[in-house]
Amino acid sequence: MAVPRAQGEEAVALNPIEVRLSGGMLALVRFLMTLQNKRMPVARFTVGRDENDMRVTILLDCPPESARRYLTLLSALEDVEEIEASEETMEVALLRVRDGASWGESAARSGIAAHEDGETVVASGEPETLETWLAGMKEDVEDVVRLGPIARPGMGGA
Repeated sequence: MAVPRAQGEEAVALNPIEVRLSGGMLALVRFLMTLQNKRMPVARFTVGRDENDMRVTILLDCPPESARRYLTLLSALEDVEEIEASEETMEVALLRVRDGASWGESAARSGIAAHEDGETVVASGEPETLETWLAGMKEDVEDVVRLGPIARPGMGGA
């Protein structure tokens, strides 16, 4: 999978891992310390929360074999309820667009799922596709908040 690391950087192959943590903020801090102490090659890190647990998506910048070893190491942590490598990631962006902007047709052509919720356009799709679409919408976008890549397929209770 090709996902840009940051704006202007070259796309690289990244390995997404989805983790479900129990134990709240303390569990998250312990998890972050493990990533740091083991010097894991984290390219992106996104945290979300549902009614029960925290969900973390990590994009590792390493070969698939190394990513599998990191996944095995992380699965043994006390607070990790579930961990899984994922083939697919998606990203969500919240946009405020100029009046009269025609975002719906361009989103559909680009393969971006988008809908309006009040004055906010909620768009989602593969990170690289979303990046390209947002670049094309540049003139019509007043403000954008990108929530970061998430890897959700197959995780229980999603």
